[in-house]
Amino acid sequence: MLTIDKIKLLEDPNFVPGCSFDPTISCGSVMQSWQGSVFGFPNPLIGIASFSVVIVAGVLALGGVALPRWFWAGLAIGAAAGIALVIFLIFSSLFVIHALCLWCMLVWTIMPIVLATAVAAVLGPKATLPVKQGLATLVLLWYIVVISLIVVQFWDYWSSKF
Repeated sequence: MLTIDKIKLLEDPNFVPGCSFDPTISCGSVMQSWQGSVFGFPNPLIGIASFSVVIVAGVLALGGVALPRWFWAGLAIGAAAGIALVIFLIFSSLFVIHALCLWCMLVWTIMPIVLATAVAAVLGPKATLPVKQGLATLVLLWYIVVISLIVVQFWDYWSSKF
């Protein structure tokens, strides 16, 4: 959906994506920034490729297929790189673009879970309960930090709505 909206925006600069509700909740503002195409092509294309791998891995794992450790290690490395990009995009969205993209925030929500799951799979049965709890704690901490940043940075917006 986001990729289609990006193409429509390229064709018609006056196009308003369905996920743009106002100047603050605005996928369009984010897509039209240079950060929306950080590598020279629309960021959603990265998501299409990356999340395809994650979905296939999840379906295989749920189906009982034992994926090799090297696969999970590669996924963990890819997810860590994805987290680095997401951190950059979060700060760009909050402090440079001053807009929130709903689809982007969905990615911000999913990426720490992908990384924690891949790391747990790399560790395998050797992962003790405290290690697994530590991964869950890091995911929770991620959510607390990101939500806090969003609330603080857009406090005027939220206070006008509620």
